Amino acid sequence: MARYRWSIFSCLALLTLVIVPGVLACGGLFCQNVPVDQQAERIIFTINDDSTITAYVQINYVGSAPDFSWVVPVPSVPVVDVAEIATFDELSNLTAPVFFTPLMPACAPIPVPMMAAAESDSAAGGSVQVLASGTAGPYAYDVVTSPDPNELILWLRDNGYRITEQMEPLVRVYTDEGLIFLAMKLQPEQGVQDIQPIVMTYESTHPMIPIRLTAVAATPNMSILTWIFGDGQAVPENFAHPTIRDEDIRGTFSSFDGTNYLALVDQTIDLYQGRAFITEYAQPTHVLLDQPLSDPLVQELATKHPYVTRVFGRMSPEEMTVDPTFIIDTSRADVSNVRDLSGMKPEVFWGCENIAPRIEYDADVVPAGF
Repeated sequence: MARYRWSIFSCLALLTLVIVPGVLACGGLFCQNVPVDQQAERIIFTINDDSTITAYVQINYVGSAPDFSWVVPVPSVPVVDVAEIATFDELSNLTAPVFFTPLMPACAPIPVPMMAAAESDSAAGGSVQVLASGTAGPYAYDVVTSPDPNELILWLRDNGYRITEQMEPLVRVYTDEGLIFLAMKLQPEQGVQDIQPIVMTYESTHPMIPIRLTAVAATPNMSILTWIFGDGQAVPENFAHPTIRDEDIRGTFSSFDGTNYLALVDQTIDLYQGRAFITEYAQPTHVLLDQPLSDPLVQELATKHPYVTRVFGRMSPEEMTVDPTFIIDTSRADVSNVRDLSGMKPEVFWGCENIAPRIEYDADVVPAGF
């Protein structure tokens, strides 16, 4: 199964400064309680030298502990562990877009900060095999497979996982592709407050996000924030790869970060029917190491891998029809998260002169077979 270019799908996460906190959310594909909207995802991939991928997945969940469950497809039996949310938060802070804006002219109606940072941040089923079982942190887990998706669905239901009729075809999709499933729950003595990010390492060479499964619970323009540690810059293999031009960014008094950046991301990605990612940061990891790091895992990943890429996507449920995969392209230029707009004409940036941004479809950023 290692031939599948695969990586794990990030669970629900709240991107700070963009997504309003406090969302009721359950990690993974299915929850025991009624499935809830997924508003954002954060995931960290590492491409390892031994032909494995490690995925760090943040889980945010509000609900009762007995109702928590997490089910996700993987290409091989993973090694499972837990991580800390602090890792995601530090990476978010270090790589988030930062805007240096021009001075406000007299036409600007109200003041805004000169600099802002925005984070685009088994009873049933005789054919079901339990390939592995164990515990990791607060979780108990099983890895299960079956050539019969109906048997697998029955097994998941009989073992406390809610699978609606709407979800059944999605289980069949990944079963037909030869994938197996990791199912996780909180151990009986653990509460919701004990939920931690999940770490999984499995055989593969290319990160992939199985976004098709997200459509059952996703919200419009759901944010997908991904970091990929490897030997060079990571780029989408089967999604478009457009850029947001500095000259199109404008000041606004209606957004948290004081710019129209997120609106530009939405408008640009919509040109590609949701199948696009924006590279917000792509640098050698020594750039991270040159900064004061408080999280030991960020320090470890930046020391072990020579390069890190941050990509940002926004997708609605009806656009989640293709699973994005990522490859390494060492020929690409580095991308800084700092946007120095201070040289832009203030009257244009702050809207006194109405020069609209130029958002255009770019066929050069569309991969073959798109």
